[in-house]
Amino acid sequence: MKKFHLFISTLFLSAMVALGVPKAEAAGEISQILQKGELQIGYIPSPPGIAKNPASGELTGFYVDAARAIAEQMGVKPVFVETTWANFVAGLQAGQFDMSIGATFATVKRSTAVDFTKPIFYLGSVAVVKADETRFNAVADLNKEDVRIAVVQGTAAEDYVRRTIPKAKLMSLGGGNLTAGFIEVASGRADASFEDVFTASKFAEQQPGVKVLFKDKQVNFLPIAWTVKKGNSELQALLNVGLDNLLISGQLEAITSKYVKGGRFVNEPNLREFPKGLQ
Repeated sequence: MKKFHLFISTLFLSAMVALGVPKAEAAGEISQILQKGELQIGYIPSPPGIAKNPASGELTGFYVDAARAIAEQMGVKPVFVETTWANFVAGLQAGQFDMSIGATFATVKRSTAVDFTKPIFYLGSVAVVKADETRFNAVADLNKEDVRIAVVQGTAAEDYVRRTIPKAKLMSLGGGNLTAGFIEVASGRADASFEDVFTASKFAEQQPGVKVLFKDKQVNFLPIAWTVKKGNSELQALLNVGLDNLLISGQLEAITSKYVKGGRFVNEPNLREFPKGLQ
């Protein structure tokens, strides 16, 4: 099948060149991927969707397996390229990888630079504070000049805090670790940190010195999706078909259940929940 794809792509390119169309213009992103025989996939370690073994470098997780399944159906080899929340957009724009499987909140700001696949599921954000913190009963209570809020650079949480809590002192942290802001709170260097409810809840379970705010009424509730370079409509459409097939057939649920007990994806926006079993 792979050889057939390569043959068709080569035939197509030869025909375009014969008609006077430059090779670079003739090849769409799918043709280029098929010719190369590789789908380059940007990733950011964020378990359980994407986990990296620090010793072996092996990647596991339901996003990793789903991307491999789609690459297999394309007849190409999946090649994974590590990036960060701050750099994945630039990586796509520079052609360092074809797509990103980082679990990305689809925001208007990001949509100016990348294109999103269909939503895989929907997720809200919460705040992590010290366990004995009593000052913050609403988001508005955080909007004060003496409040320090730590967020990971390049995340939707950073964008949310900048827009919604402008008076607070923003601590923007580099790297790909979504719990970095929570660590700042636990150490007393920050008063609060925002991130998705799953990551925050898991951290609070392991760190009795902190607690989660707004869990019953999550803020910044948004779709989670994969991304491609702005204008790469061919690859975007292909990924949408692949994700639809995995979601509708139940394959993604089966993949997820290997990593999370009872994992199930909800892809309807009126259902304000993230994958069951990830709570």
